[in-house]
Amino acid sequence: MEDLRALLVRAVAAVPAALLLTWLLRVVARRLPLLLTRRLVAEDASHPDPSLRRIVGIAALPLEVALWLGVAWYVTERLPALHAARDATVAGARMALTMPLFTMGERGYALLDLLALPVVLGVLWLLIGAFTRMVESRWLRAGGMQHGGQETAGMLLRYVLTGLGTLVVLQAWGIDVRTIAIAGSVLGVGIGFGLQNLANNFVSGLVISLERPIKPGDYVRVGEFQGTVQRIGARSTEILTNDRVSILVPNSKLLEQEVVSWSHGDPTCRITVKVGVAYGCDVRLVRRVLTEAARSHPLVLPDPRPDVDLASFGDSALNFELDVWIREPRVQNEIVADLNYRIEAAFRRHGIEIPFPQRELRLRSPELNELVTALTKRHFSADELAAARAALERVQTNGTVEDESMLQLPGERLWDDAALCALAARMQGPSGVAIADRRHRLRLYPRCFVGQEAVAWLVREEGLGREQAVAVGRLLVERNLLHHVLDEHTFQDDALFYRFRADD
Repeated sequence: MEDLRALLVRAVAAVPAALLLTWLLRVVARRLPLLLTRRLVAEDASHPDPSLRRIVGIAALPLEVALWLGVAWYVTERLPALHAARDATVAGARMALTMPLFTMGERGYALLDLLALPVVLGVLWLLIGAFTRMVESRWLRAGGMQHGGQETAGMLLRYVLTGLGTLVVLQAWGIDVRTIAIAGSVLGVGIGFGLQNLANNFVSGLVISLERPIKPGDYVRVGEFQGTVQRIGARSTEILTNDRVSILVPNSKLLEQEVVSWSHGDPTCRITVKVGVAYGCDVRLVRRVLTEAARSHPLVLPDPRPDVDLASFGDSALNFELDVWIREPRVQNEIVADLNYRIEAAFRRHGIEIPFPQRELRLRSPELNELVTALTKRHFSADELAAARAALERVQTNGTVEDESMLQLPGERLWDDAALCALAARMQGPSGVAIADRRHRLRLYPRCFVGQEAVAWLVREEGLGREQAVAVGRLLVERNLLHHVLDEHTFQDDALFYRFRADD
């Protein structure tokens, strides 16, 4: 009785011991990939290599299974009641795994052989992947090879080792490779027609890897897609667009159609910014302003220097083209946007007008004329209509307006230069908008006011709507009575800082 109790205690104690060993095994499996990465791949690595992590994880799994099988064997060995059941189970499993299912040549193949082959091939693939990563990071990188060359050499080495390793495994498994070659040649013709696109992409990938017209890290445009080449695979090439979207392009397309590569050879490239100015502007001043805006940008190269061309005479504008050279093609859209902001601010500072198309629409309809006549008679007096007709006749005769107030409809407010100057003086007065030194981030802007507060003041003091107040504020900006502190925005109903010209 005491011997049976001791056996039960030992059997039960084996389970906590197995749990402790399982925990230790998992701790080692988590930490060992990082140690191997620092040892084999990169000494300063902060994360384990994915291939090494998979290899260690796969190696730890059979160890854990063997541990629990050993515990089960130990428990059943100590308990006679379970001993017979264990032996029967083991004998049945051995028979099921080793019984020949079919014969190929002179060798019979059992279920164990069918399960072992994919496991061996999977382990072989993981080992080859880890080896090629080590070759790329420690030997090729240490030899000064570029990243694209490392990717190409690693891919070719992986294909060669995988092919040779597969042949060795199949030969050791008992399959005659010559038989496979004969069967492959017979099936290759039929399969080739169905997989010709796959074969085309695979061969194209090899050509790209050897010839290297493009390589990982290049900034390219393929059709409508534009981005950075991330990886050249066996079937497709991964391109990461500016929107951080991965596009998989078949390798054959990279050889069959035009590919624009800004990084091939010299990454220096030219971009063009088109802008139109009104007729009558000083073209020399426009050229100087455009050149200064280009030279002030930190990413524009001083050599070759920026160039300004008077491209054409448009219907309502003189069309200029600003050509600049950059070395960062990935951010060319951002550079064009920055140059547009700088050009617009510089044009406002120098009084250069950017025109917009103007169209005159004339409607001829007797019914419409009768309706307009009826409405004007209902809302305006005879004297007001006579004054408006006289003003229009003077405009048609002289082509200019002698008195701007005569073109204002009754009930509307006139904002001429005198009224705008007086309004700016009231806004700067004791009861005007709050003018103070204001800070945004790490920069201090002296004697400025907030656009939202100015709109609220115009609504309160002048009786305007918020949209009318914004329109009046933009008139003040156009008359150069106030401006945005950085000359980047027009007047807006927003938390933007503005300053009166008198305070500059």
